[in-house]
Amino acid sequence: MFARVTTYEMQEGRASESIDQFQPAIDHVRDLDGFVDALFLVEKDGQHAISMTLWETLETMERSRVAASSVRTEAASDAGAEVKSTYELEVGIHAGAERAALEVLLGGRPPS
Repeated sequence: MFARVTTYEMQEGRASESIDQFQPAIDHVRDLDGFVDALFLVEKDGQHAISMTLWETLETMERSRVAASSVRTEAASDAGAEVKSTYELEVGIHAGAERAALEVLLGGRPPS
């Protein structure tokens, strides 16, 4: 699994307000091939936000790059935010609730 992580700097006190501007971007990316999950994290009443999308493979993440960049830039502009950095990373550990439940069902063995 692979992740694209973007950091944003918002206008003072607008991080929480930005959620509404980023929802359409998340909705668009959700429809792309290989999409697994997305998070949009905001500093409560602060200036910082982070988006993270998870992808099945490196190839699907790479194919999503142009579309993701376009909707990310538009959402940031609508929210009065500046994109500070974007990273594409391999997920080294994923300990989500679904995986933990599957391990319990498999008698403590991690899924293959």
